[in-house]
Amino acid sequence: MKNSSRRNFLKSSSLGTIGLMGAVQERNQTQTSPLNAKAKSKRDLMEDVLQKGSKSDYIPAGFFMHFNKKGDEAVKAHMNYFKATQMDFVKIQFDGMSLPLNEQIKTAKDWYKQPIMPESFFEPILYVIKNIVKEAKSEAMIIQTLYSPYQMAKQAVPWELLVKHVKEDPEAVCRGMENVTLSILNFVQAAAKLGVDGFYTCAQGGETNRVADYQLFNRTIKSFDMLLYKEVSQLVPYNILHICDYDGEYEGFTPRFQDYPGQIVNIPLQADGKVLTLQKASEIFDRPVMGGLDRHGVISTGTVDQVKKATLDVLKNAPNRVILSANCTVSNTTPIENLRAAIQTAHEFRKG
Repeated sequence: MKNSSRRNFLKSSSLGTIGLMGAVQERNQTQTSPLNAKAKSKRDLMEDVLQKGSKSDYIPAGFFMHFNKKGDEAVKAHMNYFKATQMDFVKIQFDGMSLPLNEQIKTAKDWYKQPIMPESFFEPILYVIKNIVKEAKSEAMIIQTLYSPYQMAKQAVPWELLVKHVKEDPEAVCRGMENVTLSILNFVQAAAKLGVDGFYTCAQGGETNRVADYQLFNRTIKSFDMLLYKEVSQLVPYNILHICDYDGEYEGFTPRFQDYPGQIVNIPLQADGKVLTLQKASEIFDRPVMGGLDRHGVISTGTVDQVKKATLDVLKNAPNRVILSANCTVSNTTPIENLRAAIQTAHEFRKG
């Protein structure tokens, strides 16, 4: 496989807008009953929910946890977690795949010194993907975590320096962002070839304490996100857009993220200091939404009964097409029994 080139990258900027739901295959639109749900695979049940106009009453669920392992140990950890929680898809973490610190970048003008990483750089995670696909693809969707160009760039330099450079000389930084994006494209193409069903595409950088200025965000962050994620949406059919609030809050999501590709949107719990409900997010993005529970809240610190109650409270006011989850990755100290209780409650829930 040839690595992505600068020429191909620049050519890709002419890609047209891709329909958000166009990649989802048509499926039987009959309502899913609890009896039918038991007869279907997790893959089938997820596809039912993703179908536009679906009348399925099954609610998938899934929570994510870092394992910080490599090779066969990482494969084992992912599969054990998938089976223990009984979640509805396998989400592969991106643990250990950071860009090396680039000490050559001192000023904004230095961003041209950021190299393009070849496919071989990502071999450790590609090994994990290959083996998880072999073990679980027949049963469930395999979704690979994908960091955005901004998230990878702030591994090459401290985030404070990246933001400073963006504000000083955005065009110079964009030269480096091109190479970061090309690096990620090398990984994406290899992962798609190995058989992943989709990517968990992260969006970050537009927080009020990062690059909040909309025009600056568009030029230095969103333009590269869109090039990457449009390419992703052509390679694989099922992608989850994750709007990450790990570093801070956002003023809002319209129009900053509203047109990002993705069949599902994993949302924060608030924007502009106000609660963002699953129902409101569904109206904003016009597609299935995922989330509902605070990763630091009851799912992490409560009892099983408290988790069940909190889950029911979320689902009673949720839109029809929803996937129960947290707003981001849960702590690796979160009790497995809490995660399993939330997932089971979602599976058993039926709106009256």
